[in-house]
Amino acid sequence: MTYTAPEYYSHDFKLNIEKLPTTQTDRVARKISWWGFGCGLIFVLLGTFEIIAYFLQNSDESYDFGTDMNLTAHQLFVIRYSFDTFIVLFGLLIILLSLIAMHRRKEIYFDGENVKVIHHSLLGAPQVLIDKLYAYTGVLLTVEYFQFGLMNRNRYIIELYHQDPKKRVPLYISTDGNDVRKKWEYYAAKLKIPALFMTDRGLVSRNHNELSKTLVTMAKRWNAEILPNDEKTAPLSIQYKRKKDKVIFRERRLFFDVYSILCIASALALGVFIAVAIKSYAVLLPLIGFWGFAGLLLLCMATIIFIAACILSKDVLIITRSEVVLGHNLSILRMDAEFLPKEDIESVDIGYNPLTERYYLSVISHDNSIVFGKNMPIEDLRWLRGCVIREIVK
Repeated sequence: MTYTAPEYYSHDFKLNIEKLPTTQTDRVARKISWWGFGCGLIFVLLGTFEIIAYFLQNSDESYDFGTDMNLTAHQLFVIRYSFDTFIVLFGLLIILLSLIAMHRRKEIYFDGENVKVIHHSLLGAPQVLIDKLYAYTGVLLTVEYFQFGLMNRNRYIIELYHQDPKKRVPLYISTDGNDVRKKWEYYAAKLKIPALFMTDRGLVSRNHNELSKTLVTMAKRWNAEILPNDEKTAPLSIQYKRKKDKVIFRERRLFFDVYSILCIASALALGVFIAVAIKSYAVLLPLIGFWGFAGLLLLCMATIIFIAACILSKDVLIITRSEVVLGHNLSILRMDAEFLPKEDIESVDIGYNPLTERYYLSVISHDNSIVFGKNMPIEDLRWLRGCVIREIVK
């Protein structure tokens, strides 16, 4: 299951609905556009200067470019200025993209009952979309993965959800996930419409009046007896133990994916490097000195240990009479733990990580959440979700 968020331009957007009517513009930040314009202009000026310098050189100057081939003046021109031309074109492309970013925008108007979006696209007249608030299904919280330059980021989006993607309206957009759930609940409660979120089974709705209610309170409407509670039915990926005062869920085995393989390959490469460095110490010592040589080896060893700890670590989820505990273990050693009181838990959901394209179990309270089973198969997580809910609400 994947979900593609509608096209928004902002990475830092907030529609203030405390004072109505309100207006906000969804666009690429101006400082980003101007920085891009300035960088593109620098590339254009550098490339242009190099090209013009060719015509200002003395006629008796020659460039052999480190080759013994007899080249004509035209061939020399092409060799020398093909890269300069690329620099100029690259700079013009950056300038063009920056100008496009300055022009494209969505103007959002909201008066409490009516929603109006004016979309200024690259070409053509602005597109105006108007609808009533009651036409929107609810307030949707999504996480969109995107690449920003050389960095990979998550963009957290809270929006008014409409069946027509063109009519969806951003309420809050940020690359900072702190307190995003509080903001999502705030908009749903303030607008008095359902809170929506995506799960492994599709779009789920929750009434805005129930957002502050805990899982224990909500579970009084359910038949908790139908939820799994049998150790014999536990999936192979989960070790399930029931004790007198607690239930323990443990990842039964290590999971290897592309990230684990890359980590192992990196550790092996560093090991080979250490072996070669020790064997060639007579050559390296005069170049970097004893302390430099020792520091380099220690850094490589520390990196290998860190990689091993990441690969060998297995989480354990413990449900006691009063709280849910997530322990981070290295083999049998408990490294650290997270605690969440049962009375504060609002939901237990299966979330989706767009970066790794994997699912995970999320135990959520109003102020915090813990994540377990980031590498488990989706069907195993569904069994685990039902079992965890039963242990919390019984």
